[in-house]
Order: sequence, then C-alpha cells, then structure tokens
Amino acid sequence: MLFSSLTFLIWFLPTVLIVHTLLPQRWRNAFLLCASVFFYAWGEIRYVPLVLLSMTLNYFFGLQVGSGKRGKRKFWLVVSVLFNFGALVYYKYAGFLMDVLGLGAWAPVVVMPLGISFYTFQTQGYVVDVFRGKVPPEKNAINLMTFILLFPQLIAGPIVLYTDVAKELKVRSLLPEYFEKGMGQFIMGLAAKVLLANPLGALTEQVTLRAASSAPALWLATLAGVLQLYFDFAGYSQMAIGMGNMLGFRFPKNFDFPLSATSMRAFWRRWHMTLGVWLRDYVYIPLGGSRGKPWRTFLNLFVVWLFSGLWHGADYNHVLWGLWFFLWIALERTRYGTFVDAHPGYGFVYTQLMFLIAWPLFHYSVPADALHHFTRMFSTVWSTDVLYLLRDHGVLLLIAVIACLRPVARHAAEWGRRWPVLRVAAGLTVLILCLAALVNENYNPFIYFRF
Repeated sequence: MLFSSLTFLIWFLPTVLIVHTLLPQRWRNAFLLCASVFFYAWGEIRYVPLVLLSMTLNYFFGLQVGSGKRGKRKFWLVVSVLFNFGALVYYKYAGFLMDVLGLGAWAPVVVMPLGISFYTFQTQGYVVDVFRGKVPPEKNAINLMTFILLFPQLIAGPIVLYTDVAKELKVRSLLPEYFEKGMGQFIMGLAAKVLLANPLGALTEQVTLRAASSAPALWLATLAGVLQLYFDFAGYSQMAIGMGNMLGFRFPKNFDFPLSATSMRAFWRRWHMTLGVWLRDYVYIPLGGSRGKPWRTFLNLFVVWLFSGLWHGADYNHVLWGLWFFLWIALERTRYGTFVDAHPGYGFVYTQLMFLIAWPLFHYSVPADALHHFTRMFSTVWSTDVLYLLRDHGVLLLIAVIACLRPVARHAAEWGRRWPVLRVAAGLTVLILCLAALVNENYNPFIYFRF
C-alpha cells in the first residue's frame, strides 16, 4: 500500500489516526501493531510470517543479551547477527553471490520481502544497543514489535533506532501543534512525490527508452533522474516523519538539502542521514573509525562504502556505485578536501556533477545498461529534441531545482509561521492538487521499495 495511493490517503491513514487518537494510551501500541501488520500484509502477505518470526526472535535476543555474563550475552549477540543478516543475505543477496561464484544456475528463486533492508538494520541496532548497555531490553513484546513494524517507516525508512522512540513507545502525548506540524510535513512530502518525483520519473523514462534521444537529452534525463530520486525518497521520508508526529513519535530527519552540498562529505552527511548514522555507529566505529593509521582509516571507509553499495542493491552496479563515492570521500581526506572546503563554488559543481554521473549505476542493475547510458551521454548524437523537452518540462525542472535550495524552504517556513491561515489554505490546496494528480496517475513507484 503506497503512501501516495488513494487507498492509503482516503481510508487507511484517516482511520488509523482517528482510532489511535480515541483509544486509551494503553491500547494504542496494540492497535498500531495490528494496523502495521495489515499494512504490510496488503503489500506482501506471503512474508508476514517471516516478519513476525523476526520480531519474536529479536524480542528474545534482546532479553538474552541484556542479562547474564558477558560470554553468554556475546553468544546471543552473534546468534542475532547470524539470524538477521542471514535472512537478509538469503532473500536479497543469494542470487548475486552465487552468480559471483559461478553457481547462478543453482541460486534460489526468491522474492525479496518488502522493507527487509530497513527493518533488519532497526532490529539489529536494537539488539546491539541492548548489548552495549545504551538501553535496557524491552520486556513488553507489544512495544518492541510496534517499534519494528511501525508502518510509517517500515518499508523505506527513515531507519529509526530504538533509542529514538523508546520513551514514546511507553507514553506519548498527542499534542495539537505536533499533529498540525505532522500534517504539513506529510502534505509537503506527498507533493514532493506526486507533483515532482512522478513527472520527473516519467520524463526520464520517456527519454532513456527512446533509442534516438540525443546526448543533451540524455543529460537532461539524467538530471531529471537525480531529482526524481531525491524527491521520491525525501518525500517518502517526510511523509513518514509527518505521520510519526501525528501519532506522537519524533522520527529523526533523513534529508537536509543534499543537492546544495559543497563537498562529498557534506553531501553524505545530508543524504539518507539515518543510514549514515547507522553505518557510522554499527560498522565504521566498531572497525576502528579514524582512530588508527591513515591506511586503516581508508580500509574502514572502503568497507563502509562497499557495505553501503551492497545495501542499496545486490548487483555489480550498486557495488561500483558505493565504491565511486568511497573514492571521492577518501580523496577529500587528503589536501584535496582542504581545497574543496576553501572553494565552495567549485565544491558544489564537483559534488553535484559526481553524484549525477553516478546515477546510471544506481538506476540500472546490469553494467552493460549503465555503460550504454554513459555512452549515449557522451556520444556525438545531437538534435533539437532537448529543446522540445525543455519547452514541455522546463517549468517542472526549474521548480524542482528551486525546491532543492535550503533558503527557499526557510523562507517558506517563516512565511507559514507569520500567516497561519494562509499556511492552512496552501496545505489544503496542495493536498487537493495531489489527489487530483493521483486520480489518473499511471507512474507512481517508490524507488526505495526495491531495497
């Protein structure tokens, strides 16, 4: 069930919000758990037993690593890692790994469960935090299962840690100001998805599938693809954060205008921020972080970016995508990084250009397809098709680029605080436009549902 579907918008979300608000505090988590199971079953009913098994076992793992001697606690931590990542490897990577080993003909034919990359990180993060003593083990199974399966962030994040919502799982206040704030965030996220990401994706598809498209048209389509990726995922995250506010939870920010970053380091501190925090706290720092010799730091960065590439997709393209950014992150730890910081104009152009060039690796699963896209971008095929594309889609692209700028959002927020009546009117207008666009919408995927 997509957040940007009429089914979700017209009956599922309003029903959940109304019932959740009316229920006594002690019944709210149980209701949210049931609603989340229903939400997951709507999209992937065959894997509901797997998700329920994962929740039950991680509840048990949390209890085991939270008590007893260190040897026993460490044993159960290892078991939790083997189970959680074993399931992830089987369902997401078995085919790719066996293909790498030349055993592709014997690879199991499985469909990847929705959201497995996200809820695996959340459950494993919880068990590790209990082992580290950051949080006590959750003894209320309903509370823990609600955390794992909470529908706003279940399928595509943000990656919410147990420490982020531990207090709200026990007691949370449904304050009117947070409900209004959450509604505004949800509508803005929905607009980013429906009014920007969807038409940008349709434009990209139109150009890339046309064999006669010129090189300038391919560059334009690649730019549209980058903008689609940003507004698709940032829009989903904003909707999730907004629903969290409406339900009494405070989810962490996931995007902070990365397409205006002036270095690759800054870019990845502002893009998919919750994934970056998870990789830092549970991979990079345990490996030693930057505390050792320079070669060891570069090795740790290599492992993190290899891991990040594989997390985004079980194929060679996504491995190359992750290592592409490792190259620039590592380079910025030398004098080149000092130069980039001293020349923000250059840093902006270089950072955004390197991200744009990497888009074909992210978009395609087969190296030959990405190479073909690159070849077409740098070909000598030129025509006037790009002029017609700009005529038809120039306003859309301009609005999308402007929406990537932090000052624009800051001024809009300030305007909304000054004139609350106009803020509400603008929100309702945008919501109506989104619903109208969805009535006849044919192109409405969420990119990160693949991961």
